[in-house]
Amino acid sequence: MEIRQLKTFMSIVKLGNFSQAAHYLGYTQSTVTTHIQLLEKELNTLLFERFGHQLMLTTDGERLYEYAEQITRLAEDAKNELEHFDTPRGPIIIGMPESLCVYYLTDLLKEYTALYPDVELKLIFGISSDFRNLLRRNMMDLAFILEETSKDADLVSTLLWPEPIAMVVSPDHKLVKAGKAELKDLHGETLLFVESGSTYRSALETGLAKAAVHPRTVMEICHIQTIKQFVCANLGITVLPKVAVKEELAAGTLVALQCPGITFKTNTYLVYHKDKWLSHGIRAFLKLVQERLLK
Repeated sequence: MEIRQLKTFMSIVKLGNFSQAAHYLGYTQSTVTTHIQLLEKELNTLLFERFGHQLMLTTDGERLYEYAEQITRLAEDAKNELEHFDTPRGPIIIGMPESLCVYYLTDLLKEYTALYPDVELKLIFGISSDFRNLLRRNMMDLAFILEETSKDADLVSTLLWPEPIAMVVSPDHKLVKAGKAELKDLHGETLLFVESGSTYRSALETGLAKAAVHPRTVMEICHIQTIKQFVCANLGITVLPKVAVKEELAAGTLVALQCPGITFKTNTYLVYHKDKWLSHGIRAFLKLVQERLLK
């Protein structure tokens, strides 16, 4: 069953005979006849019956006409929709660490939503390992990740910028006078982290394990703002992207410590799966990132 056959069928019903339908559609009368014969053969029924010179729909023909109207209307809607699909629209799911969203991407997201109001942005906060899994299962379109390197063969990665990491404490912390913290100095201290899996947390935990240094406790807190408030209150030590503590460092409510035993090498990447179909909305987002963040 083809759309053109249904359109021929509907034209015959509306115009009353085969010849007028052929003229209207620009077909020969034999083509119109063939369309109806093919429909009747496929559906195993008669669509028209003649009473003298009068052409009438059979009961099955009446039923088909209702479906034909719906099918041709949907086909036309789909054509119109796709013809104008160069305008970005529809949902896009983007993963990002909280620190990047708050301190780097707010203006970009604001501009994107203003430019493309028909796009439905959904943001998911989390860590790189989770984002990779979601990208590979096609449950996420794009992701910003914080990693030292991004070498996954199945992911397309764009390096955006290096991301400095800072170890910070309250100005009242006992380590402030020294201005640095050897790994051994963290023995028995309280450490405050975002969820497990972040690159900088893993780097510190690996260094502590190699040095056989054991913190008193590790507090896992989802929100960076809460972590900063706890550290300001001298409840522990944390490591965070430097941009996330920039204001507190400038105000003196937090103090950065050097940690010679740990090297935090972290970069920000924008990634998507190599097999991902890039919709107009996704392409527009990638283009805006290129223009605003890679100057």
